[in-house]
Amino acid sequence: MKKTDLLLVAGALIIAGGIWFFYSAGAEKGKGVEITVGGESKAFLPLGEDDSIRIDTDDGYNVITVKDGEVTVSEADCRDQICVEHKKIRKTGETIVCLPHKLVVTVTGDKPGDFDAVVM
Repeated sequence: MKKTDLLLVAGALIIAGGIWFFYSAGAEKGKGVEITVGGESKAFLPLGEDDSIRIDTDDGYNVITVKDGEVTVSEADCRDQICVEHKKIRKTGETIVCLPHKLVVTVTGDKPGDFDAVVM
């Protein structure tokens, strides 16, 4: 590798690290979690209360668990189990998706449909 190649790689890593830092530092802890199936809202759970809910669909079921302000899909009967293996989410805008069941779990503000900003 040439010296310029190393500088280019180092610069790219610094930029990527900066973007990651500003994204993770700027995200607020959410206040609730909205659960939708096929684009239709099915439930809203506050992050401040430990709870668990089972969502049944025509394609199968998912169990969404809120514990210590973090959300997981703790159980599902889909084949790939990607939603179950997903990391816990807690910051506004983070999501867990189960494609086979068309389920989306999104950390939001106070109420479902809250907007952080409108961009025109």
